[in-house]
Amino acid sequence: MKVFLRTWQEFELEDIEKSLFVIGEINGECFACHTIGIGLKERFCPNCKQEFKYIAFRRKIDGSWLNRFREIHPRACFIEFDDFKKFFSKKEARKLLDI
Repeated sequence: MKVFLRTWQEFELEDIEKSLFVIGEINGECFACHTIGIGLKERFCPNCKQEFKYIAFRRKIDGSWLNRFREIHPRACFIEFDDFKKFFSKKEARKLLDI
C-alpha cells in the first residue's frame, strides 16, 4: 500500500519562491509573480511562464487530494505551505532590518 508521509529535506528557499504554485479552494496562485486565478491543472504560470516545480496548499488536505494532484503534476514536489511561509517571513523580516 502506498501512502504519503511528511519527510524532512533541505531546500533552497529562493528556488521554491521562483517556482511555487499555491493551490486554494478553486484555483491557484503563482508565488513568483503573484498571478491569481490559475487553473489547477496548469503546469506553467500563464503570466511569467515559470514552471511549477513545487506545490503547496493553502488549507490542510488529505491523501486523496495529494493523489489527485500527483496525477496532474507528477514531477512536482509537494511542500507544507506553513513551513514555507515561516521561513519566507523570516527572510523578509531580515531584509527590512538590513535597510
